Amino acid sequence: MITQKILVVDDEEDVCRSVTKILTRRGFTVDAALSAEDAVKRINDTSFDLVITDLMMPKTDGLELLKIIRDHYPELNVIMITGYASIDSAVKAVKLGAAGYLPKPFTPEELMTVTRKALEGQRNTPKTPATEARQMPDDLLDVDMPFSAREVEKCTSRAYVDALTHSDVPLAKKVADKEFCHTGKRMCVRLVKEKRECSPACPIEKKEKERVGKTMSRPFTLTHDLIDADLPFSISEMEKATGPEYLSCLDRSDIPRAALYGRDATAQHSVLVVDDEPVVCHSVRRILAKKSCAVDEAFDVDTVLQKMRLNAYDLVILDLKMPKRSGLEVLESIRQQYPTVPVVMISGYASIKDAIAATRLGASDFIPKPFTPEELLKVTAEVLAA
Repeated sequence: MITQKILVVDDEEDVCRSVTKILTRRGFTVDAALSAEDAVKRINDTSFDLVITDLMMPKTDGLELLKIIRDHYPELNVIMITGYASIDSAVKAVKLGAAGYLPKPFTPEELMTVTRKALEGQRNTPKTPATEARQMPDDLLDVDMPFSAREVEKCTSRAYVDALTHSDVPLAKKVADKEFCHTGKRMCVRLVKEKRECSPACPIEKKEKERVGKTMSRPFTLTHDLIDADLPFSISEMEKATGPEYLSCLDRSDIPRAALYGRDATAQHSVLVVDDEPVVCHSVRRILAKKSCAVDEAFDVDTVLQKMRLNAYDLVILDLKMPKRSGLEVLESIRQQYPTVPVVMISGYASIKDAIAATRLGASDFIPKPFTPEELLKVTAEVLAA
């Protein structure tokens, strides 16, 4: 027999009555309060197993009530309900310890599901968040393009599907047909267009040989302006083309490396941006570079932990949708191996459910794409200052 007692807190009497009615029919004992102040008094006088509170209330709102309960009654679980659901409020509620977050309007079944999980001491985070509800159908175009290839093909064509780039924004690109040319020993577009192989020689191969011949015939004179014995390039010429910062980053090696090029030596923070879209990484780097952040980039999840082993980062900005493994799986690995490094999740397919799952796994914040420079800078500053 159900003996749990639940307190419903909402400044709208109709909502209190509706929730009370649903829970009472399921056998729960329900009390109601029309304000946070009244709720605190009732909690002081009576023992409750669960509090269901509205987010937006006069004077003291739901988040403030949640803080009070967490500070003084840490064993008491709280479910947040709201008619103004957002990723931002969901993340804040979960960070403060909410056991559930339920947007209005909700069905009796939805309310009961969240209530039972909260009473059982469970959180609305799947045991394996990277796999729960993320089992992609075999015909999805890509992790960043969750569209059925079959459905897209019905509306367009097979050629269109094959020509789609894997991006947060589906983009059709023209793919030229090529066939292998035995004369030039390469894939050749001309062979497809003219329906014949070039004879007696491949014009492309001929041009390449002429270009190499001209390069090899140029006289080379050693000067005292060389960068290094292993780098026979003129310092003055290189500086004209790149700048002194580039030269200062060159290693004395057969292979010049400029891994530090573009970084501010006076940067106060080091940030790793992880996204399979280079344009996103570059955009974040440009934005944060203006605020004294040295930004490193990773386009593949396999390189993330490798980079973190080699470098000390103050912050990781991680995309939710990644090939091979999801951002949530990478987040779990980072939290296990580098628990002190804060992680901000970003996503072009943001949802409250994903934001809650990421926050429960330890993400410091969650930003939907597209975001403005101001939004990114605000979240970054708050996380780095914490």
